[in-house]
Amino acid sequence: MRKTILSFITALTCAAMFACTSQPKTLTEKIDTLKQQVLTDAETLQELENKDFATLEKDFVHCDSMLQHLSQEQVEASFEHLNLTKAYLVQFSEVKPVMEQKMNYIVQQLDNLKSDAESHYLSDSLVSVYLNTETKVADTLHAQVEYFKDRFHTCQQSLNKLKKSKK
Repeated sequence: MRKTILSFITALTCAAMFACTSQPKTLTEKIDTLKQQVLTDAETLQELENKDFATLEKDFVHCDSMLQHLSQEQVEASFEHLNLTKAYLVQFSEVKPVMEQKMNYIVQQLDNLKSDAESHYLSDSLVSVYLNTETKVADTLHAQVEYFKDRFHTCQQSLNKLKKSKK
């Protein structure tokens, strides 16, 4: 009897948890959720520039300036790490403005789509098609943000090792 009551309480708790964390049900809720994802990614991208990019750039310059005081063997060992870091810094500088433009455009498109959906200017099936298209672009941008977060972290670790080994 006690096990039955515990099982019942557990089942009710699980059902309540799933109900609270369920996926958005309406198209406008889905649009709002996607918009929030894009805005969060935009914030993360800005934080990457403000914090990680600036720190990585500073550490790169420091490690690069250390090369003149190293032996040829040490320079060769450090060169690949520095080249990769420089490549990611350049890539981020070039890609970030494009990503920001795309994010701003998606937010605008989602606002328009929500307005069209709420006013029934577009059918639900057409709203779904447009939402799927915007979701694909947003997911691609999210993957790019995650890529830069990962790369910057990896480069920072590499530069930290270089700084420690040269002390």
